[in-house]
Amino acid sequence: MKVRWTRRALADLNRLSDRIAQDKPLAADEFVRAIADKVARLQEFPLLGRKGAYQDTRELVVHKNYLVTYRVRADEVQALQVWHLARNLPRGA
Repeated sequence: MKVRWTRRALADLNRLSDRIAQDKPLAADEFVRAIADKVARLQEFPLLGRKGAYQDTRELVVHKNYLVTYRVRADEVQALQVWHLARNLPRGA
């Protein structure tokens, strides 16, 4: 099963990376790589994350302070959003 990142999830990841890169460019690269590696595990283990706060979603903690909301479809896993754990999820996420 393949993993597909939505535009929103990629934008979230890029925004986080840009913020980190302002002070620590190498840390930003490592951060993105670590998250991508953890999300890639969903190819083999799509139910790895916990049940999500919203219908038909799951959540995978990808870093000590971040999670990825995703959805499992018949032929792919859709990475929907990247969230800081201190933030509230928006309605309808």
